[in-house]
Amino acid sequence: MSMKILHKVRPIEVKRAFVMSQKMRFSRRTGKKYLPKLTEAEFLRKLKQARMTTGKLTEERLDKIIADEYRKRADVYNDTDWYKATVSTSEVGVWRRAGGLPSRWTCCSLSQTALKIKKGLKRNSKLIRARSKRAIPRMMEFVDIISREKYLSPIVFVGGTGTCGRKWCRKRMKGDIDDGCMRSIALALSGRRTLDVYLGKPKKRVVQK
Repeated sequence: MSMKILHKVRPIEVKRAFVMSQKMRFSRRTGKKYLPKLTEAEFLRKLKQARMTTGKLTEERLDKIIADEYRKRADVYNDTDWYKATVSTSEVGVWRRAGGLPSRWTCCSLSQTALKIKKGLKRNSKLIRARSKRAIPRMMEFVDIISREKYLSPIVFVGGTGTCGRKWCRKRMKGDIDDGCMRSIALALSGRRTLDVYLGKPKKRVVQK
């Protein structure tokens, strides 16, 4: 299956997805941004709370939260046409060195990245940093919930555009995952061959060099 655009969405929907995912990965106990070990009931409660608090935020507030983390992302999100789409794991790629993973593991398709991580986790590879080693298996426990929640859909730009998270990667993909790399890897590892995503087509097409 190849990339298929379903319908156009408002930018605020994508901003909610980004901010909600930030809230989901934040651990109040440690004050750090990574998904803590949770039971399914705890994950569902955290998801409900994140959805409720994010839904109350104005677009102006969402913009500020995004800009505080990465100004370029906020600017590009506002200057992009957004769509709900389905993509194949073989035609999109994660951010270069996402989660501290080796560059060569991430400068390929999502499906290839997932295969490398599967082998790495099996042999407890030291190339997989602690963040990824924790986050990916924990997310795999909740892939059915993640795949059903629209605001946990990965955010993807048309390849080589947007925030250009795959800059310096030789292999160009049809889509570059901007947010949700760990979720996408977890979904691919669980056997998903397609993903529901927010797909961005910047109005000013600045392609990475």
